[in-house]
Amino acid sequence: MTDDRVGESGAEVEGQARAADAGEVERLAERILRGLGLDVRASVRDDQETIQVDLAGPDRDYLLSRKGEGLGALQSLLNRIIYRGSKGKKIQVDCGGFRKLREEEIVEIAVRTAEKVKACGEESLLSPLNPYERRIVHLALAEIGGVETRSVGDGFLKRIAILPAAKSAPEREGS
Repeated sequence: MTDDRVGESGAEVEGQARAADAGEVERLAERILRGLGLDVRASVRDDQETIQVDLAGPDRDYLLSRKGEGLGALQSLLNRIIYRGSKGKKIQVDCGGFRKLREEEIVEIAVRTAEKVKACGEESLLSPLNPYERRIVHLALAEIGGVETRSVGDGFLKRIAILPAAKSAPEREGS
């Protein structure tokens, strides 16, 4: 039986979907965590749209410090290694509901900042955020009238500028 994702050379065809197996993801996550010397266990489930990895163990705080940077790094590694440039179900890594709490915190900060921008009429910048967190802010503030958002900066972490809606229109014409 041949795999239709594999070309004649045996290499996976770039950009085609790859079916990741929850067991494969769990074994890789455990291997990475052990390699890092962390006492953390991964439990993995396939929920049809994504592959969810939940971490637990005494060393979990190492992954949660600095706003969950370790979770994000592990998630990125798992997606890159499992899919190797091809497309597939997104692998999402969490630890005791940390991501949901972080998302709620980001939305709360963004909404509070948007209200200040509307009240004073001046632009405000949020702290640097990763692409996923920026998307959360853009979507949350799209629901709020009177303000607009745009990402500012280069690289992986960018800031979001929250501007009064009237102020942002002239800037975009000149860009």
